[in-house]
Amino acid sequence: MRCRYVLGLALLACALWQPAADASGYFPFEGNVVAHRSPDGALSFATGPDVPLTKVFQQGGEAPTYLFRFWAQKRNIAKQGAIHAQLLADGRQVPLEPVSAEADMHAVDVFCGSYRVAEEALQQAAHAASYEFQLVGADGSVLWRQKGKKKTAEAIQNILAAGPSSYLREGVVRDAKAVDSVRRDSRPRVFLPSVAPAEVQEWIVLHHQVLMQDKLGKALWGEFRPYYHKSHDDIVFFMGRAIGDGVPLITFETRPYAGGTMLALMKDQVLEDRYWHTARTVGMMTAADDIVSLTSVWRDLDDQWDGFLNDAYETFQGYADFGFILDSTHKKGEGNRFFVTKVRDGIQEIAPGDELLALDGDELAWYKPNELRLKLLQHRGPATLCLRTAAGEERTVELAPTLQQPKGAPNLPKDRKAFFEAGKVKGSKEALVDSGNYPTLFEQADPTYAQPSARERHEALAR
Repeated sequence: MRCRYVLGLALLACALWQPAADASGYFPFEGNVVAHRSPDGALSFATGPDVPLTKVFQQGGEAPTYLFRFWAQKRNIAKQGAIHAQLLADGRQVPLEPVSAEADMHAVDVFCGSYRVAEEALQQAAHAASYEFQLVGADGSVLWRQKGKKKTAEAIQNILAAGPSSYLREGVVRDAKAVDSVRRDSRPRVFLPSVAPAEVQEWIVLHHQVLMQDKLGKALWGEFRPYYHKSHDDIVFFMGRAIGDGVPLITFETRPYAGGTMLALMKDQVLEDRYWHTARTVGMMTAADDIVSLTSVWRDLDDQWDGFLNDAYETFQGYADFGFILDSTHKKGEGNRFFVTKVRDGIQEIAPGDELLALDGDELAWYKPNELRLKLLQHRGPATLCLRTAAGEERTVELAPTLQQPKGAPNLPKDRKAFFEAGKVKGSKEALVDSGNYPTLFEQADPTYAQPSARERHEALAR
């Protein structure tokens, strides 16, 4: 009974941070397929628009798992005992299997749980003209329904088409054209073993100070001020001066994981203070948003802060050094191109002027410069490089990196609270960093997302 009570409270907490009281399938990325790679190598893809659908490829290579996540809150649910979910496609029932006991998905007036669906059943439902997601009581009465049509079919077709080669970078699937993928934003992450989240947060603040020690550094970083949230132990963020109608928000999340820290640069968050002033992450300031005329400025900021993950990885973790330096160019309507500008003495396989076309069979035109640098830093073992020489000859070479020792962090304070309260970082109590429900959809495949989100903890403390 105690276990059931705890589960009920957890479900209620899950429900409280949803944006609408009578809506299932809240999914802020409903127009896209969102991609995620777990630390163990498992791949997940999620999409909307009605009830979110997730596809999981485990590292072992077995067939993928498909999961619908139902969420609903209605008064009549509270009066029911047994409740189960079902999906109708053109009026025909699509078989669903609950991941856990349906009784544990039901707490007070909330229903929240995941259901497996077989790929064959999903393929048969993929081209239906109408859909209806339902929660049904023990007597067969429909307690809740969510209808879908064309967008639901498109979402199912998109998730069926997603495969391991579809994953491009955190949050992003590979577009048909490289130029479209290059324009998309991401949520880069690095795992830092044996490092506490507090140490990573303190390093982020100190590293920002180091970057401002010369004239150029002050011009690039001087307008940003660091903050910590008094209710979000895993969040450190930076605020800049207003650009147009918006304020740049740089948000770092430091989740404890496997005895270390999973560091992510969050590019899909909103911060609101008690006066309803709003700031957005630089990754959200795209041509489709409200800073249309200054998109290039926001994207430059985006790339600028990406470098923190490179620096953090080199500081705390042994990293791969391939002995060459790359420069990149971008032509309108095409993807990025990467050229070798300098090579360490003793390396014969590659030369200045060579263009790097692919890494381990993965074409690089789809990548942003910092994404490729981070990909190389984390590489383990020899890499297979496809090159085009200055003379136009294409060839494939294998190059083994040198594993460099971590550069090491400066002496970091042992007391996070004392460090922040010493005046180096301002505390924010009123602002709320909102990461939406992005983590929830991947918690079945990735333990780093099984923890309560910052917003859930904040609202739990406020109650």
